[in-house]
Amino acid sequence: MPLFCCRCIFFICLVSLGLFPLKASGAEAHNVRIAVKEFPPLVLPGMKGLCIDMARKICKRNNLIPEFVRYENVPDFLAAVKSGACDLGFAGITITADREKFVDFSQPFFDSGLQIAVHLNQSERMTYFTRAVLRVLGLSLSVFLLGLTIVAHIMWWLEKDDDYKHAFSTRYRKGIVDAYWWAVVTMTTVGYGDKYPRKVSGRLVAAIWMIIGVMWFAAFTATLSSTLTLDRLHPGAINSIADLDQHKVAVIRGTTTEEYLQYYTIDLVLADSLAEMVSMLKTDQVDAIIYDSPPLLYTAKKDPEIHVVGEIFAEQRYGVVFPEEGAEELKEIFNKEIITMRQNGEYRRIYNKWL
Repeated sequence: MPLFCCRCIFFICLVSLGLFPLKASGAEAHNVRIAVKEFPPLVLPGMKGLCIDMARKICKRNNLIPEFVRYENVPDFLAAVKSGACDLGFAGITITADREKFVDFSQPFFDSGLQIAVHLNQSERMTYFTRAVLRVLGLSLSVFLLGLTIVAHIMWWLEKDDDYKHAFSTRYRKGIVDAYWWAVVTMTTVGYGDKYPRKVSGRLVAAIWMIIGVMWFAAFTATLSSTLTLDRLHPGAINSIADLDQHKVAVIRGTTTEEYLQYYTIDLVLADSLAEMVSMLKTDQVDAIIYDSPPLLYTAKKDPEIHVVGEIFAEQRYGVVFPEEGAEELKEIFNKEIITMRQNGEYRRIYNKWL
C-alpha cells in the first residue's frame, strides 16, 4: 500500500509539471484585441454584423479568443491598431496608399464605393410619385389618341358604304364615331363584330392595328411598372456627383470620402458619424450626404425619408488592419481564412445574412 501511494503521488507530480499530460492538447488559446467601429451592416450595435461574424469564425478555427474594442471614429480606430493597443482592426476601412504608410492591410474582403443620399419626406414622395405617374399616363394617352385618330380615319375612308350594314356610314359624323369605336375594340382585341372590314386593304390595316395595340399595352405596362419603382423617384436636382456643385454636402471627417471630394467644388460639411450626417440631412442643414454604399443603403432601408440616388462611384475595397510590425502571424491567418471563406461559400452566406 505505501508503494502504491508513492506511485500515485509521483504520477500526480508529473501531470502537474506537464511532463506526462493526460491527453494531447493543441496550442494554447490567447486573446486577440480587435478594434471595431460602427459601420452598418458590417459592424452594428451589440457587436453584430458581417465583420463580427467573420472575425468570430476565423478566431474560433484558429484557437483565438476575440475581444472587441469599439472606437467612435476612423482616426482613433487606426491609431489604436498602429500603437498596438489593439492587435488588429476589423470594420469597413478602405485600403489606401496613405494608410499603408503606417498600418498594414489584409487582402480585400469587401468591394464597395461611395454613394449619395438625399432627404425625401413622405409628402415629397407622393408628389414625385404623382408627377411620374401622370407624366407616363399623359404621354401614353397622347400616343394612343393620335394612333386611334389616324386609324379611325383610314378605316372610315376605306370601308365607308351605306349599302352594307357592317360597314361605316358615308356621312362623316356618324361614320367616324363608328370608326373610333371599331378602332378601340380592335386594339383591345375584343372585337364586337358589329363593324368589320371587307376589303383586303381594310383587313391589312386592322391586322397591323391589332399588333400595334398588343405592343402598346406591353410597353405601357412596362413603363408604368418601372416608374412605380421607388428607386426612380428622387428629387431630380441631385442624381449624381456632377449635380453637387455649390451644394452643401455632409461627409465624415478623417475618411476617404473627405479626401476624395476635396478636389470638387462642393461645400463640404464635416460630421463625426453617420447618425449626425442623417440628422443634418433631415433638418435641411445640408442638401445631401456622401458615404460608403453599404451603410447608406442600410440606413435607407430603415428610414423611408432617406433616399439613395445615382450609381456607385469612387470604387474602393475594405481590408483587415494590422500594425506594421509584430502581426505577421495574425495577418497570415486572416489572409488564409478570407480566401478559404470565399472558396467554400461561407463568405457568401454571411454576406447574404447582412446585405
